[in-house]
Amino acid sequence: MNHKGLSIAMMSLLLGACASSTVPQQGQWQQTGPDGQPLQTLQLKDGQLSASAGCNRMFGSARIEQGRLVVGPLASTLMACAPEAMQREQTLAALLRSRPQVRLDGDKLLIGEVAQQQVWQPVAAPAHVTKPVPAVVTPAAAAEQVTQRLIYVAPERRACVGVAPMQCLQVRERQQQPWQHHYGEIEGFTPEAGTAYRLRIREIKVANPPADAPDRRWVLDSIVEQIRIAP
Repeated sequence: MNHKGLSIAMMSLLLGACASSTVPQQGQWQQTGPDGQPLQTLQLKDGQLSASAGCNRMFGSARIEQGRLVVGPLASTLMACAPEAMQREQTLAALLRSRPQVRLDGDKLLIGEVAQQQVWQPVAAPAHVTKPVPAVVTPAAAAEQVTQRLIYVAPERRACVGVAPMQCLQVRERQQQPWQHHYGEIEGFTPEAGTAYRLRIREIKVANPPADAPDRRWVLDSIVEQIRIAP
């Protein structure tokens, strides 16, 4: 190998080492428009990705492999937006699915090949966090022993056996948890196959339930998110 070839090889190794030492593990970044308002946002945290191009929120699993962002199947919320926002969203989704190169330049995130690299600015942490106002619990609700919960509902049911064979909803409280059977229905909620949900429910303790019935009822309070799972 001549000196020129050796120099190029050494430079490639050094650049590769530099890039591997500055790959992002977690953080939040954005691209802004001329008015300074965010056009696109992206967050990496605990092996999960969340991204938006100003319309729907996309999310899924994510990891860094050899300086590339590898994203699992993306789910998305289902809002209809202005055509330019929808086009921007499709472009961002295609970029995320393409296993793009990623690295940090200081606190900036660089995405894509060098010739078409995008620069994303870090999102500053909020100066303070406002504590939520405690919910008012009426005497009737207290007597009924009502607990509010946030749960995820999977897009498909699974076979299970309660009193008899049945198809159970799959639920969990955190995205990192495994799915669990819910032996029963959620009052006021009719799920659509192929759509995942995040729900706010009221869990009501049942006084003196029958021997073959659960001691708690789940009642829909609100649908927080409704997501069609992308193929």
